[in-house]
Amino acid sequence: MKKMFFLVLMCVPLHAFSQSWLTKEEDYFFVSTGVDIRNAIFGGTVNDAAFDGTYSIGYRNAGFSILAYYENFSAIRYESAGLNPGYVFRPGKILVPVADISLSFIRRPWKVFPSLALNTRIEFHFSKFFIYLRGESRWRTDYDFFQVSVYGGISYKFGFPD
Repeated sequence: MKKMFFLVLMCVPLHAFSQSWLTKEEDYFFVSTGVDIRNAIFGGTVNDAAFDGTYSIGYRNAGFSILAYYENFSAIRYESAGLNPGYVFRPGKILVPVADISLSFIRRPWKVFPSLALNTRIEFHFSKFFIYLRGESRWRTDYDFFQVSVYGGISYKFGFPD
């Protein structure tokens, strides 16, 4: 009986996310590019001002979001890649807050390190794209400290019915 209850409990949310009542604003893929604003203007904890770019692809389905990203910061020989599952607070609206967790790896020339970050994002949506501002609190396991960064970028939506 407990197994049956657990199975039903797990399947109900999956079924709810797959319903046809989703509108094009709530169900789409997206590609994004962005820059670490703090690093570009002020520099960081271990560097002078320099370009730190991010590239990602993701999927949204109502309140659920997932994205895969790659970050390249060649000035300090830093790369990061990971998956960010998250929650969309106001799907289908013009101003959309999102929170996610980043499960990732940091690659340095001497080693690869696991990493974890908490992200909050505010997005301003247009019909086929959105712009975003993202705050990130990352545990930098390559240097063993917390790093706060602010990113800005643009995303293009695709893959939803017209």
